[in-house]
Amino acid sequence: MFQTSHYVFVTLFLEVFCMQRSFYYSVLDIEATNFPLTVSYPNFSILQCGTVCTEDSFCTEFLFNKTNKQCNAVHCVNKPGYSYQFLSSKNDQLLRFRKDLNWTYMGHYYYHVEKTATWEEAKLECQKLCSYLVEINSKDESDWLAASFFMKDNCDSNIYPSCTAWTGGNDRSTEGGYLWDHSNTLISFTNWYPEEPNGRDSENCIQLENDGSWNDRTCDIPLSYICEKNDI
Repeated sequence: MFQTSHYVFVTLFLEVFCMQRSFYYSVLDIEATNFPLTVSYPNFSILQCGTVCTEDSFCTEFLFNKTNKQCNAVHCVNKPGYSYQFLSSKNDQLLRFRKDLNWTYMGHYYYHVEKTATWEEAKLECQKLCSYLVEINSKDESDWLAASFFMKDNCDSNIYPSCTAWTGGNDRSTEGGYLWDHSNTLISFTNWYPEEPNGRDSENCIQLENDGSWNDRTCDIPLSYICEKNDI
């Protein structure tokens, strides 16, 4: 049984990876997992299924039934205009593919998106990846994030112009009452740059600087951002 599954893995992985270069194969999905937001496409090949998911920015993974050729694209956020179905994946014929986004692991999984976005846009993009804007709970974590994602030759020596990213921290609801957006908890640990925060009611979102410190910034400014999730 193991040897058969191994050959299935190799064949399907090469077929999808070489053609799409966006997915990696995980497992035959034999454990019961519920997916409330799936879009079904009947009579698709694996490559067609991968193409649909690749071209849909809301699609985080797809489930493919080897027997009936049913393709199910999985979303984490409701996208207007789509007809969703609830799917329970306990099926030994169901193959599961996820987008390979090179998440970095350090207790949790982190993904730095270099394409810039406003804070609200970044929040939505992380949600589409079944994740959330990063929540930082210690100086070690803050320093590690900066060292992992910002220590590059093209980063300016000045902390402000380049190599910064949105976090989930903000005081948009109550001035001075900084919360982590995803957990809706008050921020207890802080790592503010000297004389920050200084923006009062015009700068309500927290950006991580390339030295690991924090700065309050106008939420409409496009920056890169870091998504976080507990598992992939």
